Formats: sequence, C-alpha cells, structure tokens
Amino acid sequence: MVISAVILILIIFTLLIALLARLARKQIGFTTRVTIALGLGLVFGAIIQIIFGSTGEVTTLVKNWLSIVAFGFTKLLQFLIVPLVLVSILGAISKVEGSVRAARTSIKVIAVLLGTTAISAVIGFLVVPIFGLNASDLVKAVEKTDKVPTDIPTSLLNIIPNNLFSALTTNNALPIVLIAVLLGFAFLLIKRENEALGQRLADGVDAARTVVMTVTDLVISLTPYGVLALITRVTAANDFRSVLTLLQFVLATFAALFAVFIIHLIIVALAGIPPIVYLKKAADPLLFAFTSRSSAATLPLTIKAQTDKLGVSPIHADLAGSFATTIGQNGCAGVYPAVVATLVASSLGINIWSLSFILPLILYITVSSIGIAGVGGGATNATILVLSLLGLPIELVAILVSVEFLVDMGRTALNVNDAIVTGVVVSRWEKGLDTNILQQEARSSAI
Repeated sequence: MVISAVILILIIFTLLIALLARLARKQIGFTTRVTIALGLGLVFGAIIQIIFGSTGEVTTLVKNWLSIVAFGFTKLLQFLIVPLVLVSILGAISKVEGSVRAARTSIKVIAVLLGTTAISAVIGFLVVPIFGLNASDLVKAVEKTDKVPTDIPTSLLNIIPNNLFSALTTNNALPIVLIAVLLGFAFLLIKRENEALGQRLADGVDAARTVVMTVTDLVISLTPYGVLALITRVTAANDFRSVLTLLQFVLATFAALFAVFIIHLIIVALAGIPPIVYLKKAADPLLFAFTSRSSAATLPLTIKAQTDKLGVSPIHADLAGSFATTIGQNGCAGVYPAVVATLVASSLGINIWSLSFILPLILYITVSSIGIAGVGGGATNATILVLSLLGLPIELVAILVSVEFLVDMGRTALNVNDAIVTGVVVSRWEKGLDTNILQQEARSSAI
C-alpha cells in the first residue's frame, strides 16, 4: 500500500515536470513558469500532507525521492560558485584601463559603488530582526548545525590559500576571491608591458566568462523544476506558515530597498541637487529599469540622464554607468543577499548580532558585488556567493527564487539609481558637474 502510494505520487510529479517542460517548449515566460511551479508545488504538497500527514511514511519516502530533483538543483547551484567567483572578479579587474587620471576616477567611482553597497548590506541585515522574519519552516530540510561564523582574524587568514588545487576543489569561495584578484592585477601588469598579450589574456577571460555564464543560464533554466520539487517537499512536510514566510520576505525586502533609495536621495541632496529635481530627471531610466528588470539594458538611458539632465560629465557618466552594471549593485548584490543570508543564519540559530557575523557579512557582500552581471539571475548568483563565503547552506535560495520576480523590479531600479547617484557624486567631487545644465533643468522642473 505504501509503495503503491509513493509510486503514484512520483508518477504525478513526473507528469507535472512534463507539463513545465511543455510550457518551456511553448516559450511561456520564465517568470510565469516559475510562478506556475510554485503554485503546483503548494497544491501538490498540500494534498500529500492532507492525505498522508506531514510525518507519515508515505510523505517521508516521497520527500526522499523528490530530493533527487530538489537537492540535485541546489548542488548544481553550488557547482557554479567557484567558476562564477573566478571569472566575475577576474573579468572586472582586467577591464581597468586608461590613463592615470582615468584610473583614479575609476577608483573613486568603484569606491562610491562599493560604499553604497556596504550601506545596503547593513539595511538588508536590519530588516530581518525588524520584521521578525524567521524561515525555520523553509530550512527544516537543511541539516541542523551548531556551526557558528568563523571569527574575523581566521576569516581573513582563510582568504590566503596554501594550495591552488585544494582552493579550487573545496568549494570555498574565500581563497578564490584572492586568486581572482591576484590574477586580475597580474593581467594588468602584463598588459602594461605587452599590450597585445594583455589583450589576448583579457579576451580569454571574456571567453571563459561567456562559457561560465552560459552554463549558469542552463542551470537557472532548471529553476521551475527545482522550485516544484522544493516547494512540494516543504509544503508536504510543514504547515502553511511557509507561504506566509515568503510573503513577509517580499515585504521586508521592499522595505529595505525603499530605505536605501531614501539614503540615495540624501546623498544627492548633500551633492547639491534637490531630491525632487533629481527624481524628475532620473525618472526615465528608473522606470525603464523597473519594467525591464535589467540594469545592463538600461545603460544608455542611465548615461543619457546623467549627461543631458543632471549635468554629469561624460567620462563620469560613462564610468559610473558601465561599472555599475557589474560592480556594487545595491539591490541585487547588496540588499537581497544581506536579507537572505541573515534570514538563513537566524533560522539556523546563529547569533546574527555577533560582530563575527555582521562584519564578515558586510565585507563579503561588498567584495562579492564585484562582477555581478546586471541581468536576470544576478541577485541569485550574488546570494549564492555570499552564503558560500559565510559557510551557510544555499537551499533557501532556490525556494526564494519562486517569489524573487516580485522584488526584482525594485532591486533593478535601485541598481540603476545607484549608478546615477555615483555619477553625480564623483562628478561633483572632481568638479565636473555642469551647473548650467543642472540649473536649466532645475528651472524647467519648477515651471
């Protein structure tokens, strides 16, 4: 009887997988398919729980079989950690070029982008205790551990690998960060001495990044199936508070995004631009980013708004806009990873108020924001990296993907807003802000 019931459930699950695959062949949108997978998983899991109970033998056996798809998907996400860290940071550093002045300006732009990312990480951290978020029901499938975050000196020492091959095979992202940075600066030195060879190396990095991102896209395309399995397992073995947790997560994330946006406006005001004027002049790229959910696709509008409406010099607008598509994205690589990491840590019983958790969290988010692409999947990649650096399980990332699209519009708009704010700040810093354009725009806004 038990075996028959398990077989029947697995047959139904296979049919649901086939349905999702059919929707993909019909080119139904990715977000729509993930949403459908979420709904199917909730209904299917609820039916299993109602009929067989959350702790019954049938439910337990079904959970074990569904783990093949559920945890197979999360293992693939883990597989991406090392190559993503390596090619993302290496690619970002190897692209630095130009004169000493351009290099100094680039450093200032990157410093502002990373500084605002650190602030975003703090805000993302704070919303978890403020909203009282707890994902214990969602992470029950994760093996409980008494592990606590490594102390700061040890964490810093762990960045230095004593063996290249062990660093690449242990799935520990910390030493990979250092390896990528060292290789990146080595490429820059080579390019200075031999531009042709340096360019070939840079092209090689771009090719490797293309391969890694293609593999990443393939893994991400499996998300609907992973979500179906994960949500079915969670719903079958837990009560319906799990759904409420997801909704609370969405609200808390939006609150954090809004708080960082207000901080951006304060920074703009300190740079001498009235927030109301700024909002009117930055409206076009922000609205496009909100609807397109791609800060990379918004880049032309991001640069145009800075130069034509806010008086930012072209070099500052170009650098801020371009760097911001891969470095220091406040929404996708700042707020979101901070909320998820803090939520996972608190659900596993880790003291999130300990400096041994807070300081590494901010440091890792800031560092790992380098090289995150401003396209779909960027926030997931950033979150996986941060969780890996902190030694936390990544299973919750796959579950949260099911509601990620709800906050992605706000995250992307915040990314673009940070790019514009950075251009304004650095241009003002280097006295490159065209006050005539700014005053003309201010007067036109007042009419």
